[in-house]
Amino acid sequence: MKVYSSVELKKVHAKEIINYLKRNKSCTKKVMAEELGLSFATVSNICNEMREKGYLEETALEDTKVVGRTPKGISLNYNNLMSLCFDLTRFGVIRVAVADYSTRVVYDDRFDYSQKSSILEVVQTCGSIYREQVLKRFSEDQIVGVGVAVPGIFEKKTHNIVSSEIELFNNQPMKEMLSKTLGKTVYIDNESNLCVMSEYMRENIYRNQDNIVYLFADEGLGIGVVANGKLICGSGGYAPEICHMPIGNMQMQCHLCSSMGCVESDLRIMGYVEKYNLYGSRKITSYEEFLELWEKKEGTAVQVLEENAAILGRLLSILNNIFNPDCIYIGGETVGLIREVLEKSMEQVTSRLLVQGNVLPEVKMDADCSATVLCGAAEMVFSQWMPL
Repeated sequence: MKVYSSVELKKVHAKEIINYLKRNKSCTKKVMAEELGLSFATVSNICNEMREKGYLEETALEDTKVVGRTPKGISLNYNNLMSLCFDLTRFGVIRVAVADYSTRVVYDDRFDYSQKSSILEVVQTCGSIYREQVLKRFSEDQIVGVGVAVPGIFEKKTHNIVSSEIELFNNQPMKEMLSKTLGKTVYIDNESNLCVMSEYMRENIYRNQDNIVYLFADEGLGIGVVANGKLICGSGGYAPEICHMPIGNMQMQCHLCSSMGCVESDLRIMGYVEKYNLYGSRKITSYEEFLELWEKKEGTAVQVLEENAAILGRLLSILNNIFNPDCIYIGGETVGLIREVLEKSMEQVTSRLLVQGNVLPEVKMDADCSATVLCGAAEMVFSQWMPL
């Protein structure tokens, strides 16, 4: 059991108070002290300090039954609890948002970085966006931290990005570079982890679900997992990775490791194109072409989608048996196609249940995963930020 110093304990209690007020909107210090099991003096002193910093504000309580002077309530000052979020997408676009402590987005925009040839230029672009766009709308004091989504793995030990599909990101100290440029504490993670954290916060609040899987099927294939309320990262930040599971078509060569049969080769966007070219008499070059052929129910396109439905079913079955989730979310550019074949994929999940008769997880399609990524980046900031 960890023993906290008085300074550390104060920080812990301050975060407890902030999170309590996020859940309960407004209440008196007395009620808060009782609910949190803290002394009134502790709660009062910490609240007063956080009010001075602008994080809390006094509010009038409604529906009080107290006779006489109405007691003052304490609530979060959302205007001074903002997170700046960057999504450095694979498509050469930086999506930027500012969200308050409830993850309500109060500003969003997008900027091109496709012509940048170095990590330094990308970081400088983020700095310019912050200075020239964000600080026109918000003060520096309102931004408590910066969350960044990257297509790759953020290595916890070295703070470098590895295995990114954006080559210039690989083995670069982006966290350190961004922190220095922005003058703020920066938190980084991959899209799949941020998506699952965003959905977990929503599901946990409304339905008390602690076990969620998020499958991100886009330019690559990724997964985020929350088990018993904890994000699974592994010792170095690599877990859980599924893209090299050998359950795909053994004629498909992985674009990352050159092995045959990696599941990402089938289920990523270009996997549909490459598999069509493997089976078809004609060649196509884009995912859009494949979609057009599928809409016409062209024979090879149907064959490709049916095979991928079976592969997706095997993958979902594995994820269900390993993690036993309450819910599986699927997001990314390929969601439209997956929706078409999900029923067929779920037949595999049913037939491969570890315990026959067990309840299947609910499967949901995330039609706007770009917004989910940014909300997850905000959650990442607020979950790690300490108010005192």
